[in-house]
Amino acid sequence: MSEQYTVDELARAAGTMTTTVRMYQARGLLDRPVKRGRVAFYGPSHLQRLRLIADLQRRGHSLAGIKELVDNADRGTALPELLGLQGWSHAQPVRLTPPEFLQRFGGAAFDAAVMQRAAGLGLVRLDGEQLVVDERFLQVGSALIGLGLPVAAVLDEWEALLHRTREIADRFAQAFATHLWPTLDADAAPLGEITAVLDRLAPLAQQVTALALEQSLNDAAAQFVADHGPR
Repeated sequence: MSEQYTVDELARAAGTMTTTVRMYQARGLLDRPVKRGRVAFYGPSHLQRLRLIADLQRRGHSLAGIKELVDNADRGTALPELLGLQGWSHAQPVRLTPPEFLQRFGGAAFDAAVMQRAAGLGLVRLDGEQLVVDERFLQVGSALIGLGLPVAAVLDEWEALLHRTREIADRFAQAFATHLWPTLDADAAPLGEITAVLDRLAPLAQQVTALALEQSLNDAAAQFVADHGPR
């Protein structure tokens, strides 16, 4: 029989409060429990949903946004993108004509050499008469160029960051191999269990990296102000 929880046991297992469980249920974020007599029992799917909600909240999603996402999941839409690396690694391609592409960047100087370099870095590819671009690159790249960074400088930073982030990824891969992989029986554990551990590690690695970068940016900004601010 599948593991079952009372509402108090479910809250403890999820690291939350009983009132929170009841609130999520009232808002349609959590399925109703099964009642046996006067006692309501929850199952593993309820615990999984609570952990997903907590993860999405840590990522900055509102409860209203989470409700929309889980409703889509209940209608059959897959949610791997909400569980970590799988979603981040999936590009969100946008097809644009060359004039539309240039318009998104405010007419920035994308000559043939720059376009060839962007293609070599995997940011843009040509498909017929259209350019296929990751929507995230359009948003972030156009914002950086809008601040006044030259296109070449944006590509320089992207290329440099790829080397740095690959080093970070290698460190987390080594941490997985050293500390987590030995706890899994590679011969007996189902592939889903192994990938689930990786999927849980990936968003945590992203969050730690983002926190470290935020601290480093704050330190760099403070140092710049100290070096170049009013005396």
